[in-house]
Amino acid sequence: MVATEPEMPGVWSRPFTRGRMSLGRWALLSAFGAIGLLLLALSAARMLDLVASMLATGDDFTPYWTGATAVAAGQSPYGWLAENRPQEVRDYIYPPLLALLLAPLTPLMDYPTARWAWLGFSLLCTILGLALVWRTSGLTAHGPSALALLPFLALLPPTMGALGFGQLSPQLFLATAAAYAALRRKRSGTAGALVALAAGLKSFPAVIGLYLLMRRQWCGCLAALAVAMLVAAWSMLVLGPGTLWTYLTAVIPAQRPWLAAMSNVSFTGLFTRLFSANLFAVPVVVADGVAQGAIAVCSVAVLSISGYAIWRARRDWRGESAAFGVAVAAALLVSPINGTQNLLIAALPLAVAAAAVQAEWPRHLRWLLLVMLLLSLPVEYCDLAPLRDWCLTEPSGLPIQAMPWRQGWGNLLTAGPLAGLLVLWGLLVALCLEPGVCRAPTRADRRHRERRSASAL
Repeated sequence: MVATEPEMPGVWSRPFTRGRMSLGRWALLSAFGAIGLLLLALSAARMLDLVASMLATGDDFTPYWTGATAVAAGQSPYGWLAENRPQEVRDYIYPPLLALLLAPLTPLMDYPTARWAWLGFSLLCTILGLALVWRTSGLTAHGPSALALLPFLALLPPTMGALGFGQLSPQLFLATAAAYAALRRKRSGTAGALVALAAGLKSFPAVIGLYLLMRRQWCGCLAALAVAMLVAAWSMLVLGPGTLWTYLTAVIPAQRPWLAAMSNVSFTGLFTRLFSANLFAVPVVVADGVAQGAIAVCSVAVLSISGYAIWRARRDWRGESAAFGVAVAAALLVSPINGTQNLLIAALPLAVAAAAVQAEWPRHLRWLLLVMLLLSLPVEYCDLAPLRDWCLTEPSGLPIQAMPWRQGWGNLLTAGPLAGLLVLWGLLVALCLEPGVCRAPTRADRRHRERRSASAL
């Protein structure tokens, strides 16, 4: 009795303390939830308005539908090459697979119907991809470690942009997230097939195959090779044996003028704006050799370091997860054209990094917050509301290329998202190279075990 009496006040007061903490926590969560819903509603309204306004002029979905219509009519999706003119927005410039998949739908619906259906399909892909990533990475929204989820807010504008412009990013994100989930279940063959399918839609996800190669996932490598061969055979059977060659030798070079677009947040985009004559910015100096050399050096460095980190990563799931995240981040960095809408795909490596931060809370949190800050920076300052009217009026008759952030070294001001991807990639590389030492259970680990025990009871 003597030993237990001093503890009684604490025991009796504990429910009240918990009640006060619970009330404050729910108030905070409600405030964040209300702000999140407001931002989501505003973004959704802007997205719907964007889709409606571009039905007549066309958006990124337009070339998908143009290529599919040509295939349904028994023609090549690259027929515009025979017109001897520069590539335009409506021209199909992607691998044949996407046009082949959409071709059966063209007789069934007109373009406006197809565009709204594509929006619904893309939204579904985004939700399913996020659910797979959340479940597979082990993220949690409980406790102070939920702060690690804040960087995902930086991906909201690119995600809404991908949906509003009809980009293929949600579909690529779902395929990548499904491959990630398949690896968690030791189904490397399924993962390899999904990576090959994503690379058949747009070529840059092929870099994710570096994970399968360096982790010696031979079943996944064979599955990826088999799917790639099937896609190539189908394309040649339907469109002719020269279709793939036309894509590689004529379609890809025709996209060169778009490499310097302000939305291109890859190494290619930055160095093309800095050192090549282009339509979007004024370079520091016109030196194509410098631009190509810088792109090659940075790409080779990222791929080499990524391969080493993937190879050295631990054999537990935390190491495998970090290795896959490195491959995805590297694919975005070395892609010749990586528009800001593709940042939706960065949700996967970001989730891997956030889950690692939560597991070792608060270790590496500052790097994660730096990623959020950099990814939030604009690539075109005229998109900011305070500057929009000023840009439209073109003060002093200046063309858009003469804006400070499009002049010489001022182009570095638009490299924020690229720097964010680079920091995220570096953080994941560091996680891959961490030694596999035993560690004491964290608060998140203990809470997880308590929840599992409570649910079992």
